[in-house]
Amino acid sequence: MNAKTIYYSVLAVLATVGAGIAEALGGWDTALQTLVILMAIDYVTGVLCALVWRKSPKSKDGTFESKASLKGLIRKGAILLTVYIAARLDMLMGTQITRTAVILFFVANDGFSIIENLGIMGVPLPTVIKNAFALLRKQAEPETQESNLSEKEEPEDYTPKHADK
Repeated sequence: MNAKTIYYSVLAVLATVGAGIAEALGGWDTALQTLVILMAIDYVTGVLCALVWRKSPKSKDGTFESKASLKGLIRKGAILLTVYIAARLDMLMGTQITRTAVILFFVANDGFSIIENLGIMGVPLPTVIKNAFALLRKQAEPETQESNLSEKEEPEDYTPKHADK
């Protein structure tokens, strides 16, 4: 086997695995693409906050910690796992709302986290961007949807640790 054959074989395997993952998550549509892009931006800006600005809310002294970075990657994986569960629930119920609501919720959360990270970096952001993420969160949890959970059983909102101040 020459290097070119190995290269194309590896690309074929990666493409197949990627397509399988995208299909399992409900398809590689705009919603999932946006979520994955924002997750990557959130991770990179979080690492930059720690490495360059030394103001990471994830560590005690604000500097980069590999353990905090690993936890962040695990959280991103858990987000994708939640999207997978929502996609399966939609398949079970014959709907498309659960996956979309879950993706919108996490897009809003990662968006707020990016805003926070950019704030640490000193980047001013227009209010319209902040409002857009707030609107996405509201759309992810519409009041018109009925819930079988009582008020005591209702789960708490997901809030990343670094969002607490």
